[in-house]
Amino acid sequence: MDIYRNMKMNKPLKTALIAICLPFVGIQTNAKDIEVRNGNIVLDFSTKISQQTSAGKYTIKRSTGKFSEYKTIGNTSSTTFVDKKPKGNPHDYYYQIMDSKGELLASISMDTEIFGDYVYIYSDTDRKEDVGNEINAIHEQMFGKEFSPNRYALLFKAGDYKEAGLLKVPFYVHLAGLGKTPFDVEVSNIHTPPHLSNGNGTCTFWRSTENLSVIGPETYDEEETFKWAVSQAAPIRRIYSQRIVRNQWENGWVSGGFTADCYFEAAAGSKNQQQWYTRNSFLNKGRGKFEEIKYNYCFQGVELGPEADTNTYQNNWDKGGNVTFIPTTPIIREKPFLFIGDDGRYKVFRPALKHEHKGISYSRTDIGEGETLDLLNEFYVVKPGTSAEYMNKQLAAGKHLLITPGMYELSEPLHVTRPNTIILGIGWATLIPGEKNSDTAILVEDVDGVTIASLMFDAHYTSNTLIQVGIEKTTQRHIDNPILLADLFFRIGGFRPAKVHVDRAVELNSNDVIGDHFWIWRADHGVRGSVGWEVNTTRNGLVVNGDYVTIYGLFNEHFQEYQTYWAGEHGRTYFYQCETPYDAPSQEHYMSENGTRAGYAAYKVADHVNTHKAFAFGIYDVLHHEIMIENSIEVPDKIGIRMYHMCNNTLSGGGAKGFNYILNGIRKSTYNTRHDYRAYIDEFIGKK
Repeated sequence: MDIYRNMKMNKPLKTALIAICLPFVGIQTNAKDIEVRNGNIVLDFSTKISQQTSAGKYTIKRSTGKFSEYKTIGNTSSTTFVDKKPKGNPHDYYYQIMDSKGELLASISMDTEIFGDYVYIYSDTDRKEDVGNEINAIHEQMFGKEFSPNRYALLFKAGDYKEAGLLKVPFYVHLAGLGKTPFDVEVSNIHTPPHLSNGNGTCTFWRSTENLSVIGPETYDEEETFKWAVSQAAPIRRIYSQRIVRNQWENGWVSGGFTADCYFEAAAGSKNQQQWYTRNSFLNKGRGKFEEIKYNYCFQGVELGPEADTNTYQNNWDKGGNVTFIPTTPIIREKPFLFIGDDGRYKVFRPALKHEHKGISYSRTDIGEGETLDLLNEFYVVKPGTSAEYMNKQLAAGKHLLITPGMYELSEPLHVTRPNTIILGIGWATLIPGEKNSDTAILVEDVDGVTIASLMFDAHYTSNTLIQVGIEKTTQRHIDNPILLADLFFRIGGFRPAKVHVDRAVELNSNDVIGDHFWIWRADHGVRGSVGWEVNTTRNGLVVNGDYVTIYGLFNEHFQEYQTYWAGEHGRTYFYQCETPYDAPSQEHYMSENGTRAGYAAYKVADHVNTHKAFAFGIYDVLHHEIMIENSIEVPDKIGIRMYHMCNNTLSGGGAKGFNYILNGIRKSTYNTRHDYRAYIDEFIGKK
């Protein structure tokens, strides 16, 4: 896979990039291209040049970064070399092997040895122009490749990268700093250009940025703004920005999005975003001049600066508004992340559990409360080619997993049996239940403190679920050490032309689970032959059987029965975005309650449930045919049921399509109305 084949760049840079991105082999062997032995760095480049002329003398060059200055450190006629004079941190070293004519044969680094070929790590000593060129060359290659198999993590060691210029982030790219805090890495600006016309960002999915600072002028000039103009599955976490954050591209329509643990010095907002969820962040100037005129904006645990218009950050649905403001977050653990410790080694930081949390989790000089784990000592780093069986052996041996960019077809579920296990993806690592694995991609036993984060799940074959937490419902609690599921994104259909069935994408049976940002998507578009009512079939996006489950930022769309079915007690949902299945063929084919009720509710709380609470719901109808859905939400009419701030909007074009009522036969909704009609309920409190 030569992703650089058609890129426009100077020949030396292209040669270096190709060398660095040679396919990685031997994942599960002990063979290493580079390793530290007794304080020396030992190179073995025999596999790197096996397909080339190997006779002759080789020159070895060394630098402290991928694009730093390389200096000759020795010569050899062997395909091994021992660097006996390394100074400083061996993890910083990059080597080039040159032939007798001065041509580059191979590049080797500790970083690539650890993480594989699709994690690009930049150093402050690198030529910043080359850093920017490489990142934007990846954008050029990946632009519009909505169903590409390629994935990348682009990571920055502590330093100033502003001279790299504007960085563009396409599909399946994770852009992140490796410092303890966002302030340790500075970039100039970030954009997410949409591939649809007229600034339409409704398909600007599957990309992320984390743990860095965006430094530049505070201006509303569009090209100078930090344009994170995205829709679903595009989290922005742990970011500091001096620039104005614009969640929109020109005047285009957008359907986003998710922000958490960010510090925005300047304004942050949009005009035409359909909805947005912001959690535990600092908004120094609020939304500034942005109007945010659409349907559903939720701010939870957010602190406002002195220049923010606090009057616009108040609950206003009783007046027909669209803002939900929740002062604190009742229980949360921020997502773990990769960083470099004071000893120069790679670490994973697992933030502390917080109750009634408000604001960000770090300061300018402090990583925040939590636990630091050494990557090489405590994790197994998974690279493409690693089998599910081998990953399970590592889990059983007590290792955590860091899964690097790639698509992993799993012959068996990854089975988590040990408390406090972490499975963390980087670079949009994607898990696929294999053809003979009809169970799930990840099965978590009912144990304390498990964290599953930053992963995509793709259904290429038939399976019961894509992730299952808890074998069955039990009375066991995890109140002091809950399970965290963060930035998990699920896709059924779209990627490959074949029929596929998943019964229910996400099943939560354990108690005290925290969900922090899901997009659960039965594809409404994709490659030819991958989408259709009888092609990509799934009953439910999310089924919750466990008690005391709390979910923040739930996006769940297009499923064929109840999108969300909640059967556990004491459940809480903070922000919900949902669209109907576009392709229900007729009213006859889309009936619930044993064929007696028109359509399926987008959010169904089971009749036996006594206590449930939810906030900030935007549920939209998009229907190709004339179909009525009786209620967008159905809940028991009991004293313990409390629902706040719910709206419907018709995107179907109006007429004999849409929701008859918003909730339980209350408030006429979008059926027989006009396009872009919004109906809402301020609150529902059960009475029986």
